[in-house]
Amino acid sequence: MPPRFQLDEDDDPTHEAAMFVKAPEEAYAAVYSPFRQRLRQLVMQEVEREMPALISIQQQYRSPLLDHLFVLTGMLGNHAFFMLALPFLHVFGGGMFSRGLTFVVLWSIYFSGWVKDYISAPRPASPPIVHITRSPAHTFEYGFPSSHTTYVVATIIYITHFMLNEWGTPLNGVLAFWTVGCFIVVGRIYCGLHSFIDVIGGGVIGVIEAFTMIAFYPQFDTLLLTTPGPLYLMTILYVALTNIPRSLDLCPCCVDSYCATSVTLGLAIGTWIHSRLPFLWHNGFADKIAWDSSLTILQNTLRCSIALVLVVTWKLASKRPMIALVRRFLPQTSFSNDAMQSEKLSSDIVDSQKAGNYRIPAPGSVSAGHYGTHELMVTCENIARIPIYSGIGVMVYVVAPILFSIFGLMPV
Repeated sequence: MPPRFQLDEDDDPTHEAAMFVKAPEEAYAAVYSPFRQRLRQLVMQEVEREMPALISIQQQYRSPLLDHLFVLTGMLGNHAFFMLALPFLHVFGGGMFSRGLTFVVLWSIYFSGWVKDYISAPRPASPPIVHITRSPAHTFEYGFPSSHTTYVVATIIYITHFMLNEWGTPLNGVLAFWTVGCFIVVGRIYCGLHSFIDVIGGGVIGVIEAFTMIAFYPQFDTLLLTTPGPLYLMTILYVALTNIPRSLDLCPCCVDSYCATSVTLGLAIGTWIHSRLPFLWHNGFADKIAWDSSLTILQNTLRCSIALVLVVTWKLASKRPMIALVRRFLPQTSFSNDAMQSEKLSSDIVDSQKAGNYRIPAPGSVSAGHYGTHELMVTCENIARIPIYSGIGVMVYVVAPILFSIFGLMPV
């Protein structure tokens, strides 16, 4: 029987426990296009070729101290970090820089996840590799490319651009920053969660994304502040989320994509509303949360605490109402976990092709979106993530500044 596991709520607090099944190799050959299957095979062959080196690294360098350090750095890419750390950039008046950085970090999750679902190459096999992580469910995600590497490389390049061109950061500060990033990337190999080709692939995507954002984000940010601004991003989000490749395995990459990109939508909506509330502006800046160095340490601490409480409270309080709204207004027959959809899926299965207890689906079922990732993608819980995570940006850019104004936490 293929291995099964549950996705813990620790991995994503909005996620109802889901069951995953890993497909056998025969299934991929039966349903993936020749081009897609060829790419998958090339990546898997390279990972297999690298296995002796990956095993040697763990045998020679593993220690309890490094285990803890690399696990902690790996946690910088989970939902808690995205939800709790990024808002502080905006609370301190980061404006366009903070929004650009947030887009870089969160859309890197989408881009790397898209490629993961398309290539569908597993992580280095365990055993013999030991997967070192506090979230065992993540070991069932696909391996190529490394999403941590994508967002780390993209983030480092994006921030370095500002360090060198706008902030005048000394070279040793830039080098220290890059050292931390390299440490995180090396940790993905040390922890056995990625191979060298996974990290290289993630790095390439990160480089392309970073330079694209450096070149075009300022114009895009200006566009988002126009009257129809948020509608542009809604359109982009719709196209992006409806074109995630369907895969044979129930890889939770699409869940991360929904969450991450929805935060950026909320950020655009929140900034758009803030720019139309003049009483929240400071020194004429409509696109950033009012802040300057006149605020005391206590005031800054209170501002951060208010923003944090708002984000966490919204996240926890909005889950059930949003899921209920989705179930009320969207037809249940559109969800793949309904009885009607399950019956359709059963009819698509090729009974003549079997691998143990695993039934291989008909070739058309994947391209039609009736298999694999689709069972995670089109659910009430996942659709509800769009307003849930979008609300974070509205809390930070609208509700928090209003409370800052009420409680005397605005700069003079």
